[in-house]
Amino acid sequence: MKQLFLKIGVFVCIVAVGVVILNAPYFLKQFSYIFGTTEAPLPAINQDNPSVELGEPNQIKIPSLNIIAPLQYVTEINEDVFQQALQSGVVHYPGTAEIGQPGNAYFFGHSSDFVFAKGDYKTVFALLPRIKNGAEILVTDKEGKVYHYEVIDQRAVDNDDVEVLDQKEFKQKLLTLQTSYPVGTALRRYIVVGRLKD
Repeated sequence: MKQLFLKIGVFVCIVAVGVVILNAPYFLKQFSYIFGTTEAPLPAINQDNPSVELGEPNQIKIPSLNIIAPLQYVTEINEDVFQQALQSGVVHYPGTAEIGQPGNAYFFGHSSDFVFAKGDYKTVFALLPRIKNGAEILVTDKEGKVYHYEVIDQRAVDNDDVEVLDQKEFKQKLLTLQTSYPVGTALRRYIVVGRLKD
């Protein structure tokens, strides 16, 4: 019996080491965050019109988590199309609201992916579950106009929960960010909801 427990223990350790190696970029981001990251820079002020902030077009910034990534727009709901777009940034879910418009602008990105997977954004949302209510999310539209959202809710949901895509709240201007959860799986989704600040 003792030998069986030893074999099980060794097997569990090998699996754990394998998960860490395959998701090394995710764990490196967690380590960097815990031991002192710097905040992402805020957008510059438009010198021609100081009341309008301009940034890099189609970009998301979460200063408190040091996240900066391009936004990718796709026109069809197709897993292959999504996976291709995720290699280049954070993806807008087709049919949801546009940035700064009434409704629920819905974007999703990887929290972890295998080290051998293609793309530079396979851990873009690795730190998303660490965000706090009240944190600021800055998103730019195609002209570079900056929209400031404040985090009002966050939670883990089932991976088949489509209610998070809801567009019923047309009076509100919401932003929802989604990533897979927990690390190395797609068992659940971690959702962060922001409301556009006046």
